[in-house]
This record gives sequence, C-alpha cells and structure tokens, in this order.
Amino acid sequence: MHWLALVTTDRPRILIVDDERGVRESLRALLNRECEVLTAATGDEALEMLARDPFDIMTLDLKMPGTSGIRVLERAKQIDPDLEVLIITGYGSFDTAVQGLRFRAFDYIAKPFDCDQVRRLVQVALGRRAAVRRLKAAPEQLLSTLSHELRTPLNVIMGYSAMLRDEGELTLTTDQRRVLDRIDENSTNLLGYVETMLYVAELDRGVVPVAVGPVRVGEALTRLGADLEPRARAKELGWRLEAPADLVIASDGDKLFRLVRTLADNAVRFTAAGAVVLVAWPGPDGITIEIVSGSPGGSSACSAAPSPSRPAAPARRVSCAFPTSPPRTPSRAAPRLDTPDPLR
Repeated sequence: MHWLALVTTDRPRILIVDDERGVRESLRALLNRECEVLTAATGDEALEMLARDPFDIMTLDLKMPGTSGIRVLERAKQIDPDLEVLIITGYGSFDTAVQGLRFRAFDYIAKPFDCDQVRRLVQVALGRRAAVRRLKAAPEQLLSTLSHELRTPLNVIMGYSAMLRDEGELTLTTDQRRVLDRIDENSTNLLGYVETMLYVAELDRGVVPVAVGPVRVGEALTRLGADLEPRARAKELGWRLEAPADLVIASDGDKLFRLVRTLADNAVRFTAAGAVVLVAWPGPDGITIEIVSGSPGGSSACSAAPSPSRPAAPARRVSCAFPTSPPRTPSRAAPRLDTPDPLR
C-alpha cells in the first residue's frame, strides 16, 4: 500500500491543509527549516496528495468550504492509519477541536499560533509516529518472546494460588481466602489483557485470517451486554445499549466483537460512578460505535445517580468506525483506537 512506502528524504514531510493562504504560508515558514512542507487549499486536494505520496503529519482546518474537515480526517486515516493530524482551530472553536480529537487527531493548534508550541507539538507527533512505525517493523520473534515472558509468570502465579487453595481448604482464614480470590481475579484480568494485546498486534501485522460476513450490530452488542452488564450492575453503574435493530455491516464478527468488548470492558473496569453506554449509528460509509462512560452532564445515560461517597465521574468517550462493505483489498489492521487512558 502506498502509505508504507519509504520516504526518500531524511526530513519529515508535513501537509498543511487550510483554505486561508496566510495560514498555509505562516505554517510553511515556521516548519520549513526542519521539515519538507507541502500545502493544500482544499480537502479534496489534500486527499489526492495523501493518496499519491506519504506524509508524516497533516495540519487540518476542520472548517473549510467543500469537503468537511471531519470527512477529510476520516478519509486520511483510512489512507494512512498512522498519519498524525493536528487540528487548526480558531478562537471559540474548542468544540470543533474536540470533535476532531474524537476522530483520532493527535492534538490541536489554536489561532493565533504560538510558534514554540507548534514546533513542540510537531516534534511530539513525529516522535509518536516514529515509535509506532518501529513497533510495527519489529520482528515476529518479539511477539512470541513477549507472549512467553508475560504468560509464564502469570500462569505460575495462578497455579500456586490454586495449590494453596486446595491444600488449605480446611485451614484458610476468611482473609486468606479473600487474598487468594484477589490474586486469581487480578491474574486472570492481566492475562486477558496480555492475550488482547497480542491478538491486536497479530491483527495489525495481518497474520490473523479475516472472515468477512454480514454482522448484525445490535445482536453483537446485546451478546456483549449479557456478559458485561452484570459486572456493571455489581459496581452500581448504569448500563444501556442503543443500536437500530436493522443495522448490518460486512465485517469479521468475531474480531469486531472482541475489539468492542475490550473497550467496553475497560469502561466498566475504570468507571467509578455513573453509567456505561454503547451507541451504534449508521453513516454514509459505515457505522460508528461509541462507548460513553462516567456521568455525561444531564444525560439520561446515567441511570445510577452519584452519591457523596461516589462522586460523579467526568464523561469519557471512545469511538471507532467500521465500513458497511468489505475493502477491495484485505486490511492490514483492525480499526486503530489510540487513547492514553483506558478511555479517552
């Protein structure tokens, strides 16, 4: 695929996308010393350039005539999932910047520009892109080594815990049993995280076969809810699913289920108060599944009211998009969900 092509220059390549010539030229002058800078005046022009040549970073004004900035961001991420995008936002456009971040933009730059901040953000974005590409280029042995080094001690811990439980069946105190229960629970959870990490890494490397077929999204989310809702209720969290009954996509049902389950499991695990809400809705090119956790202000999503001992947690959201039809060529990666916290 073209976005895996090697860049012939040693300098990072940046694409400035803005309908204002002044903004384009200002950023070009600011970054031209360290980077190779190209510009585009429209979203369509930017997408043509991205489809033709690889770039490391794109700065993008979401409010442009023609193709919307959000649409350009979505298409750009389809072309190169590792492209780092910096949103350009004006005074009073914070909500627009947040919308861009929800679509996996790296960060935002506010007008008027702070030159030092712009350079710093570009360097951080370049560092993250380089780290991601190094990880993807790592030999397969790294995965097998990680698998062995992480799984083995966890299995040993779980084995010893089971032995202690069996041998002390008649002598263990209540506190000792509680400790063993926590060891088992935490070890099982950590082992699940290891398995998920390795599974996603294998998906990203394209070594897991993909079986595309019709998937009824509502049924998949209901099945997921049957597993996670009792855990949410046990923590006094609300739980709700919102998905049209006729929502169908062409995807690998097992992989979609595992991906969304991992995100929803994190939401239940790391939400202290409020609710976990799974919402799916159709779009022009596919569907979006969003997981909202915490206490969205004034939202009916939170059926569990906060109390003095359980203060309201700020709402956190993570979303991912899935096409309604399979790609013409096999995808090398599952939808990427970058988040510094369990949920962004």
